[in-house]
Amino acid sequence: MTAPDDQGTDAMLAAILAPPERPGDRGFAIGVERAIDAQAAYARARRRFWRSFAFEALAVGALLAALWLLSSAPLLAPLAGATHWGLAPPLLLILLLWFGTQRWRQA
Repeated sequence: MTAPDDQGTDAMLAAILAPPERPGDRGFAIGVERAIDAQAAYARARRRFWRSFAFEALAVGALLAALWLLSSAPLLAPLAGATHWGLAPPLLLILLLWFGTQRWRQA
């Protein structure tokens, strides 16, 4: 149990050590809200980028599969020799990277 004198001392110390009353910092609150909004917009742009990049990667993969299937056709076999087929994957990779950089710049 505390004595009445201790309660008075506690109240006096609480009053002395309490932070001073001051109005809220509206500028700081606005800055924090803007930072949160900017972070949310950046997250949305990243999701849009990765979604579109995934679809473009699937399209390039489908194009690569189509080239592979066409190269096995007897009519196109002379045109799709090993040297031609060897160039297709790097060229499609360059196309995919170009799509990615264009999407990244737009985001």
